[in-house]
Amino acid sequence: MWFIFSEPAVTAFGSLKPSNPTFVIEWENITLKWNYTIDGSIGQAQFLNSTDESAIAAKFGDGDVNMGPNYQVRFRADISNTFSQLTILTVQRSDSGRYKLILTSSKVVTITNEVELKVQCK
Repeated sequence: MWFIFSEPAVTAFGSLKPSNPTFVIEWENITLKWNYTIDGSIGQAQFLNSTDESAIAAKFGDGDVNMGPNYQVRFRADISNTFSQLTILTVQRSDSGRYKLILTSSKVVTITNEVELKVQCK
């Protein structure tokens, strides 16, 4: 008789996360990238500006990524079941601050990662 044991599914960040802090030169573009495994699928995912607690982008279930009104011009977000990225175009000094990715799986397990972005002048 054979028994097959499998590892339980886990919701956790993988090896790809932005360094903390992350440095960028003013007026350049930057993309912050995360990979992860999810037990189930995405229930909800959000990018937040932790400095002022504003919502940059959000995705609910299999829906589209919705950008916050103050972030539609220079910010882009991509969120999938294995990978997320936040791109800031032509970074400005005012973009310095803390950015957070919050993922909640369909099985209601939440993981969070925050990175501080430091914008440097040329």
